[in-house]
Amino acid sequence: MRLINANKYKIGGKTVTPRKITIAQWRELFDSIHAVPQLLVSVMTAAPEDRAPYFVAAVRDSFDDIVRVTAVLTGIDEEHIEQNASLDELVAFYGAVAKANNFGDLLKNGRGVLALAGLGAVPTDQQET
Repeated sequence: MRLINANKYKIGGKTVTPRKITIAQWRELFDSIHAVPQLLVSVMTAAPEDRAPYFVAAVRDSFDDIVRVTAVLTGIDEEHIEQNASLDELVAFYGAVAKANNFGDLLKNGRGVLALAGLGAVPTDQQET
């Protein structure tokens, strides 16, 4: 892992800080992601014994999206990321971004809102017994 200190990471030799993702950045991220959503669905719906090969194929097929998303989140040029960043650097950075943005709570709360609106299943921790 390329952790410099608790808030700084190296990606392709450049120092970056994981931050909260703004609404403007969310828009840009959604506009820049093409293959990842379908690839994630294919991994999640694959039979358990087939998930590893699906995951490897999904990573391979999503490199363009990963580079674009990293550029949006860091401000680093896509070509520099493509030529200089390593997967371990990106994974460490994305983990820190997930923590900085409370993705676990975001997903949990989003499911709760959908359930209240009648648009999804009630989260397991909110089901009546």
